[in-house]
Amino acid sequence: MDSQIEVSVKQHQRSRLFSRELAMLMYGFGDAMPPLSESVDVLEDILIDYINDVCVQAAKVSGKKGKVGVDDFKFVLRKDPKKLARVEELIARNKEIESARSLF
Repeated sequence: MDSQIEVSVKQHQRSRLFSRELAMLMYGFGDAMPPLSESVDVLEDILIDYINDVCVQAAKVSGKKGKVGVDDFKFVLRKDPKKLARVEELIARNKEIESARSLF
């Protein structure tokens, strides 16, 4: 019981990292401007939990302790073709940007 209380206290002490961006996304998908702060907070909690879960799964998959690589994230996202395609697209764009920088 005490661990549940500690977890809920930690969640309420989180700094809101994505509130502004999530509010804009919610408005873009048809919510009122500004959306209810409670709705933004719930959505942000869901997002942070998802990011945390993906990172933990990638760390478990990784053979090296404390080192998580891009391939570990690709492995975790392998069953979601949209997310995997987006990761691969971002990696390709990053390589293009690096090669363009090396020209200058």
